[in-house]
Amino acid sequence: MLGVALAINYQRLQVRTNPEISQSPVLRRFKRNVAMRKFLPIAYLLTLLTGCATSNQVSNTARSSIEERLLISSFEQALATLDIHEFKGKTVTVDFYGLTSDKDFAKEFFTAWLEEQQVQIATDPKQAQLHLKVFAPVLAVDQGQSFVGAPAFTVPILGFVIPEIALFKNARHSGHTEVEVFTIDGGTGKFVDRSPPAIGETNYNDYTVLIVIHFTRSDMETRKWDWQPGS
Repeated sequence: MLGVALAINYQRLQVRTNPEISQSPVLRRFKRNVAMRKFLPIAYLLTLLTGCATSNQVSNTARSSIEERLLISSFEQALATLDIHEFKGKTVTVDFYGLTSDKDFAKEFFTAWLEEQQVQIATDPKQAQLHLKVFAPVLAVDQGQSFVGAPAFTVPILGFVIPEIALFKNARHSGHTEVEVFTIDGGTGKFVDRSPPAIGETNYNDYTVLIVIHFTRSDMETRKWDWQPGS
């Protein structure tokens, strides 16, 4: 840096003492190089800011793994509160109704769960002693967020993105399930019973404090692939 400063001062002195040098092509190139050096710090700053910009993550599935676990965990919780003593030892068929496409998976899971509870599933509906009409009016994942800080924004004209600055952020995810079972006699087709609503709820909270401190809290059952501090 000292050498560059001396060279600049020397060239300025030559121009003052000899005006003809100001027209020299060599001097003009030198002036352009000096001017470009002045803009280098600005270029470096723009590059760093662009590198810090937030990026959108594209999911390869309709639901994230967290959402899937929340949904199935809340469904398991709801089934755990369901009274099925009157179905044990009997042959049943299952019709499952829901408001989302998750009802297909939920039906198969519910059927397997009944078999685990020693309830026989009829392959022929005509041979079933009971017909179970299962309704899941609630089978979904809700999301919410609390945020204190500056959200990400795009700088006008320049076009680069200033990343989010989170002093405190809580991204809340919760799985909700509600199941009701209507029992129909297989022989007469008459209504037999209706179960109380079985309700399940699980939560997953993702916290960010002072930009860099990050941790999560969840009431879902810990899986073997979950990382825990000290493990």
